[in-house]
Amino acid sequence: MPETKPTIGQLIKRYRLLNDIRQEDFASKIEVSRATLINYEKGHTTINVDVLEKIKTAFPDFKLDESEEKPKIIENNMIDFKILFDVLRNGRNWIFIFTLCCGVMSIGLSFLFTKYYTARISLYPTKQDVASSLGQFQSLASSFGMNIPTENQRFNIPDVVQSNLIKQKIMAQSWRTVSGHNQSLYDLWELYDSPWYRLYSDGPGDSAFINEKAIGYLTKKINVIENRKTGLIEVLVSLEDPAVSASVANFVGVQVQSYIQRKNSAQATKEKNFIASRLNIVKNELLDLEDELKSFTERNRGYDESPELFMVYSRLFREVETKKQVVITLQQQLELARIEEVKQSPILHILDRAEIPARKSAPNRLLFLIAGGFIGLFGSTLITVFRY
Repeated sequence: MPETKPTIGQLIKRYRLLNDIRQEDFASKIEVSRATLINYEKGHTTINVDVLEKIKTAFPDFKLDESEEKPKIIENNMIDFKILFDVLRNGRNWIFIFTLCCGVMSIGLSFLFTKYYTARISLYPTKQDVASSLGQFQSLASSFGMNIPTENQRFNIPDVVQSNLIKQKIMAQSWRTVSGHNQSLYDLWELYDSPWYRLYSDGPGDSAFINEKAIGYLTKKINVIENRKTGLIEVLVSLEDPAVSASVANFVGVQVQSYIQRKNSAQATKEKNFIASRLNIVKNELLDLEDELKSFTERNRGYDESPELFMVYSRLFREVETKKQVVITLQQQLELARIEEVKQSPILHILDRAEIPARKSAPNRLLFLIAGGFIGLFGSTLITVFRY
């Protein structure tokens, strides 16, 4: 029969007998009762990791075949959390040092990342009831059988901010940096500097590619936050230079405001021109009807004595009066449209202009520390368990 290896309890008993150590003294050294030690030696009680560490500390020459007899963390597909916690507690110094080192290394790594400064500008659209202000005009146009499209003056501000129209204007500008130099974003990002591995000069195709690349960079550095409940819009610009970041944010606000104002002015001019042209047509129709009524009365002096002629006269007179009312309404609408064209009321207000940020927004070294510490804690825990 093959020789069976002794259990941990048998090894403890053999060691104690060989070294002439009483059960009371051995139990006292490892801080357990004599009855517990007897159960260890007989194999009635499982010896946990903590007790094994105490035995190794109290009796350094005690040898144990750990590969066969050491308690298992996972046995029969079940995790023994007591043994797991004992293993982690015994390796707590190593885990702490490894976690601390990972946290310090992550903070050091954060210094290799580019610093970004975020400038913020707040925009607030004017609440206008466009339907009520243009209701008479739309109904008047419909009465003439003309289908005039209803243009809602409410613009989608985030789409305007992120449009290539504004981004191209930003890229075409020069911006004053904190150091007092004027630089374009191409220079700030060093997009025109050829890498050392390029063996040919930039051509027209390269310039187009650089411009496209710059627009892509700028898209990532502009963020728009819209509050659906209040309508407040915040534009955040994150760039490497704090002064440039604030200047670009303010430039975006002004450009968006100007764009919306121009579009509204163009719409007001379009409406004014339509009313003016329609007024001329209706005036000519009124003149024709008045001439027709005049001719009828001159030809038929006694029309009031003939029911048939009086009916014709009433119809012509009614058409003339109707056209007069239309002319009066169109003249009123024309004056309102002229006032609206000149008024130039702002549709978008700039509540808070961007200030030069005093502190960087990225990289966040606290997040680096937390992430590094978590990775270190997780890694050191796995290493401790696998080593065991």
